[in-house]
Amino acid sequence: MKKKAVSITQVEQNKFLRNLIFGVVAISLWFNTNFYDPFNSAKLILLCITAAWLLGYLISSFRNIPIMFPKTQFYFIILISLFNIFLLFAAMVTKPVLVGFLGDTQRRNGFLGYLSLSVILLTAFRLINKFNVLVVFKAAIITGFIMSLYGLIQISGNDFVSWNNPHNPMISTLGNPNFASAMLAILTTMSLSGLLLKSLPTVYKFAGSITSIMSLISIINSNSRQGLIALFFAIIFYLSIFSYLSNKKIGLLVICISAVSVILALLGMLQKGPLQSLLYKDSVSVRGYYWRAGIEMFKDFPITGIGVDRYGAFFKEYREVGYPLKYGFEITSSNAHNTFIQFFATAGIFVGLLYILLTVSIFVLGIKSLKFLSSEDKKILLGLLTSWIAFQSQSLISIDNLGISVWGWLLGGAILGIVTNIISLEKESTIGDFSKKRKSVKINIFQPLVSAAFLVPAIFISSQIYMAETNLYKLKGYTAYSESERNQIVNNFAKSLLENPLIDPNYAFQAAVSLYEIGQEDKAYEITKKLNSEDENNLEFLRGIVFFENLNKNTPEVIKARVKMSKIDPWNADNYLQLLILFKDQGSLDKARQMEQKILSFAPNSEISKRAIEILGSVE
Repeated sequence: MKKKAVSITQVEQNKFLRNLIFGVVAISLWFNTNFYDPFNSAKLILLCITAAWLLGYLISSFRNIPIMFPKTQFYFIILISLFNIFLLFAAMVTKPVLVGFLGDTQRRNGFLGYLSLSVILLTAFRLINKFNVLVVFKAAIITGFIMSLYGLIQISGNDFVSWNNPHNPMISTLGNPNFASAMLAILTTMSLSGLLLKSLPTVYKFAGSITSIMSLISIINSNSRQGLIALFFAIIFYLSIFSYLSNKKIGLLVICISAVSVILALLGMLQKGPLQSLLYKDSVSVRGYYWRAGIEMFKDFPITGIGVDRYGAFFKEYREVGYPLKYGFEITSSNAHNTFIQFFATAGIFVGLLYILLTVSIFVLGIKSLKFLSSEDKKILLGLLTSWIAFQSQSLISIDNLGISVWGWLLGGAILGIVTNIISLEKESTIGDFSKKRKSVKINIFQPLVSAAFLVPAIFISSQIYMAETNLYKLKGYTAYSESERNQIVNNFAKSLLENPLIDPNYAFQAAVSLYEIGQEDKAYEITKKLNSEDENNLEFLRGIVFFENLNKNTPEVIKARVKMSKIDPWNADNYLQLLILFKDQGSLDKARQMEQKILSFAPNSEISKRAIEILGSVE
């Protein structure tokens, strides 16, 4: 019997749309309390697996419709492809290369994460249209309800997880009050804009109202300005555009008022103007140090950047002297707290420019399309755009957190999808029309095979990350056991960690520390030396070298390591003080005096400078 040939159906598209939405929601909500990093690594695992499965659909969709997709799609496919090609190159020249691909410890913003986010955007672009876009609003309302409810539980002191959390308790499912408040601001924007949609079912409007109220309470109690700032810019944007579309004269007036409000808000965040008491917070103004350090990194490494997600390894080298004097010599940052600067600093000019071009293109296409749409479609697109603006506004002052970013890239894809779908409808050339005009294709196992081909490496990588996270979590926990039990357990888990081909270098160092604690000093030292040789910019590894060489009373090697530290961390007065002491003990008074002068040159009023003067003051 001849098998019936069937074209791609709406049922299939809806199935993959459900996969996409479910994956995005799960990524935002999931954390694993048995992980050493319960948030970022958990989200990276889900993101990679979701993207691998969707990539099979994406490739299949292009195979079935090889040429007949809108020029807009072609433009964005090329743009995102180039972004990932240059990011891949930057990751390949990153040292250690594993960090370039998987991202830094407790950040996970490596090539693999952004490749997966790109798949999320392109899949949303291909799947979402004016007929199914409400599923994005529904998903946002559900996600916001769960996250804000959990935030309220945390605020009340009834969290079911005993987090080791030095921050405000409202961390929701993202691990940080800044991330949680920013995410709730984005989802609140979706919920509020959904209230104005006639096509959104009443039950979701009711849920959206409850979600908005709970989210606002959570944001305010988080003591984080980030969420309020994102929500402020989103509301200003929505009112300005909505007013202009309704009445140009009134709209222009609203835009002028909004512009003044934005300027006053920005001045307030910079501790100037009448709003400074409401908006100023030191954690916002400190971003200036992070931004300027990132810009300096880019100036020195304009083509490839300093390495994908390697900002933390270079921050102390590039930070201004005012930062350690104000916040402490050991305080650091692992991110530029600005996604655009972060890309330029860590991946170079091509990645940075392509990301800006992608962002600007989405914004321009979305704004230009508003004037062509019907009333309901305008409200839908404006809701998507406003929520995307909330995401972009927080990305100007925050770290690119995967749980938030997956929504930003989904919203970007949804904007492009609904705009190109409406354009296609006007030209009577939707994807459905294409399938009617082209020859029918048989539904076979092509898509599952392609998805499986990507799932295999994704699952392998995810399993290695999973094992590394759980093993280190258990390793750190078992160090509190009795000595006889601890030694065997630590040995086993340390071995499992060190044999993992995708182990985070910092996790390997934690294994070395644990081995030292059970008396295996030589093995711990060898691991530390190996890690230091592979990543000479890691100050933790250098401190490990100093520690072990001190144990061996090998003063020349201690000095050598501390001199290297002074190049990576040139404004650390404590390191210069330790060098001063070492040089003095060796009788090298001239070098000791040089260290004293170095300390006095940038930290003359510190306790460390007083200590340096006292030490050398006793020398005749």
